Amino acid sequence: MKNCIAILSALFFLASCDKPVNYDPGMIYTDLKNKEVKFNEASTIDLNKDGIADIRFHTMLVGDPIAKQDKRKFLVTSKVDCFLPVNPDENAPLLHRGEAVPLENFAQYTWYEIAQIELAQKVIGITGDPFWEGLWKSSSHDYLPVQIKVNKQRFNGWLELSFDTNAEKLILHKAAISKLPERDVITGI
Repeated sequence: MKNCIAILSALFFLASCDKPVNYDPGMIYTDLKNKEVKFNEASTIDLNKDGIADIRFHTMLVGDPIAKQDKRKFLVTSKVDCFLPVNPDENAPLLHRGEAVPLENFAQYTWYEIAQIELAQKVIGITGDPFWEGLWKSSSHDYLPVQIKVNKQRFNGWLELSFDTNAEKLILHKAAISKLPERDVITGI
């Protein structure tokens, strides 16, 4: 009898522990396998699995002779029928797990097709130490909202990203896009 009580207690304990995240069956998930994008590298992603790349992560070197600096830019570019939310400062929002990706424009962000956003950049001057700038420079498992249009219907999704300034790389963890059109989605779920 004591063994039965011990087993039941253990089962109740296990049932009360945190459960793994439940994935939304209405989403298409892509494990990006912590793909690293280092300087002079690029990576494209087909979010909705239609054989066409929707989004591209890449880098660019920009020389600024007036400021006497080089800038190693880490960028994201959406392709045709793929939209990124952009604010007047030309930044994309950095969302956290559990935040909504709305269908319509939100806060100060407007959905733009074929958009290019600088996530972070390393500034290397002739004098002084190099330094990092950009909204995503300290990102750790944060979410970039994305929207795809197919047959005039919008499908929302997200990309889970991190940035490592020490190793000078962007890390692509996961992506998801809704199977159902015209609905908000939640990051990380």
